[in-house]
Amino acid sequence: MVPVSFHDFFGGCASVAGALIGLLFVALSVSPEKLTGDDARAEHQIRAGAAFSALVTTLVIALVALLPGVSLGGAGIVVAAVGLATTSGLIIVLGREHQQKIHLGDVSMLAILLALYGLQLASAAQLDGSPRDVSGVSRQGALLIGFFLFGIARSWQLVGARDFSLAYTVAAAIHRPASESTRPQEGDQAAIASPAGDQDDP
Repeated sequence: MVPVSFHDFFGGCASVAGALIGLLFVALSVSPEKLTGDDARAEHQIRAGAAFSALVTTLVIALVALLPGVSLGGAGIVVAAVGLATTSGLIIVLGREHQQKIHLGDVSMLAILLALYGLQLASAAQLDGSPRDVSGVSRQGALLIGFFLFGIARSWQLVGARDFSLAYTVAAAIHRPASESTRPQEGDQAAIASPAGDQDDP
């Protein structure tokens, strides 16, 4: 059983997960052709599946934790096993669709998701052996936060938003042509020409 002190946390997780899943469906419905149309891309489908899997995992665990008399460890084992199977299927799809070139970002994404499910499986198995272990419940809660962050990051990538991570910013600065950094902007050129024009006036 989950201690009463965790009920507010898991209740908040369930509410946030439900809202994020709804927003994910809205984001996908804006451009459904990327998932099912003739222009459907495997990268888009994999990112959508990974984000959906992480958010659904968070929702299910949070709801089970609120049920009285239900083993959170047993539910965690089942959810983690399903998540591992789902992620393995996404890896197979990624390898099949991109036999010649696989993006490192997609591989790292699925590796992180596999690691999260592996940690959840190990923590849930330990919690199932000691259902009253408060630290085990805390670890499940911490993993839910990890699934939240993963799902939000993948959803951000899914909608095609720009990556503002430190690694991306540094890489973009390194690969930016030197001419772009040394070329004066139009506003700067106007500011330089303006004083010269004022001096010429009588």
